[in-house]
Amino acid sequence: MDRRKKKEIISSRVGSAGLLLKALQKKNQKLKSFVSASGINYYGTETTEKIFTEKNGPGNDFLSKVTTVWEQAADEFKNKQVAERVVKLRTGVVLSEKEGALKKMLLPIKAGIGSPLGSGKQYMPWIHIADICSMYEFSLKNPELDGAFNAVAPQYATNKDLTEMTAQVLKKPLFMPNVPGFVLKLIFGELSVAVLEGSRASAEKIEKAGFRFRFPDLKEALKDLLKN
Repeated sequence: MDRRKKKEIISSRVGSAGLLLKALQKKNQKLKSFVSASGINYYGTETTEKIFTEKNGPGNDFLSKVTTVWEQAADEFKNKQVAERVVKLRTGVVLSEKEGALKKMLLPIKAGIGSPLGSGKQYMPWIHIADICSMYEFSLKNPELDGAFNAVAPQYATNKDLTEMTAQVLKKPLFMPNVPGFVLKLIFGELSVAVLEGSRASAEKIEKAGFRFRFPDLKEALKDLLKN
C-alpha cells in the first residue's frame, strides 16, 4: 500500500472527529459524553494465544497506528474540555447478514465452495450487530463509563470456527481447502493481515461495567442472523 492510500485511511478516521470538534468549539457547545468507534486492531494484528485487555498498549503495525490516532482524535474532546467524558469502543468484526465479513462469507458457503482463510487459526474477535448497537446506547446512558472498552463478544472464535459454524447453521457442506494466504496477500496487500492474523480480546471490562450481551455465543448469534 502506498503512502497516499495510507494517508487517506488515517484521514477518514481522524478528519470527521476533528471537524466536529472545531464546530463545537466555534459554537462553544459542551457535551456530556462523546462515544467514539475504534477498532480491536489497536492491539496489533497478529495470531497469538495472548488475551488482550484494555490495559495493553497499542501494536506496531499500520492498522494499530490507524486506531491509535483515531482514539487520540476522540480524546481531544475531553482534552479540549468540550466533552466531560470520552468512551472509545474497540470494535471487533461486527456480524450482520446485510453487511461486512459475514455477508461476504455467505455467498461461497451457500454455493458449497466456502473455506477458512489462510491457516484458519487466526482469532476473529466478533460481536453481533444488535449487541454493538446496544453497547453504544449503554455507553451513552451510563455516565460512569470513561475510556476504552473492547466491543467484542465474550466467546473466542477462530476464522475456522466462524466458517464451520456458518456452514452448520446454513446446513451446507464444507469441503474446500483453505484459501491460501499468499492469494489474499496478492489481492489485499498489506491489509491482508486484517483477515490472516488475529488475537483474542477480553470483554470482561464492559461486562463488569454492567453490560449484558444478548448474543454471547457464536452459534446462537449466527442462528439469529441467518434465521431467514
